[in-house]
Amino acid sequence: MDWNDLRHFLAVARTGTTLAAARALRVSQSTVARRIAALETALSLTLFEKRPAGYALTEAGRALLPEAEAVEAAAAAFADTAAARQRVLSGTVRLTTNEVLAGGFLMQAMRDFRATYPGVMLEIVTADRHLDLESGEADVALRAAPPPTQPGLVGRRIAQDSWSLYCSRAHAERHGVPRSIAELAGHPFVSVEEAAYRGPILEWVRRNVSPGSVALRPNSVGGMLAAIRGGLGVGLMSDFVAARDPELVRCFDPGLPPHYEIWLLTHERLRHAPHVRAVLDYLGGYVASGLQREGHGSG
Repeated sequence: MDWNDLRHFLAVARTGTTLAAARALRVSQSTVARRIAALETALSLTLFEKRPAGYALTEAGRALLPEAEAVEAAAAAFADTAAARQRVLSGTVRLTTNEVLAGGFLMQAMRDFRATYPGVMLEIVTADRHLDLESGEADVALRAAPPPTQPGLVGRRIAQDSWSLYCSRAHAERHGVPRSIAELAGHPFVSVEEAAYRGPILEWVRRNVSPGSVALRPNSVGGMLAAIRGGLGVGLMSDFVAARDPELVRCFDPGLPPHYEIWLLTHERLRHAPHVRAVLDYLGGYVASGLQREGHGSG
């Protein structure tokens, strides 16, 4: 038996029709009728008589109604207890990430996390290097990196770190949005110093952007993001970060393979600590729930 079918049973018993039950449950009328039929099949009982005026409980349906209401009450009590547990959950979690992920993603997520877990204190540490989770430099890490190989680390990949060309909305309004490499030639370009960022990003810039078009070379990816947002030109940026920034407009896909992945990590000794688990589950769910909007901010 699917326990969710009891919700449909109770809704029909209380409203008298599958249409009214569908409205109460915010599903289609056919879904309600199908779930009632599935429940009757699973129980080998007829729970309703179909009459011109609607659905009427049979003797078996009336006998089971109090039991279904008891299940409903137990489920509500379970949810209330879980919510109370969230409210009393306490502790300090030291979370490390880089400057770009902290400003472009983490602060938004943490605002909502604090509303759900007010008793958990978050210490955010931004650093270019990877803090050592094994030695206790941090409890949780949000990293754009290759798959972790250090012993003792556990976690999950929450996104691919693909990169695209972006400009600011102000730049787009003044100069338009380049949609190809050919159109890019008419726009100032924001790059990054080689000492700050190596790999396919800079290789793509060398192949496709003339040195005379480069307007600025900050010494960090965070500086590059600030320059693009400030309207100084077009530049490459992580889709994971840019998709959450309403000031950025996606220009086009440069065809680069994902350079890194976004990982949420902790050490195995902390994985079951309730306050650490709350951070891991919340951040993972924050992405999985759809807040990682593909194409958000594209013009």
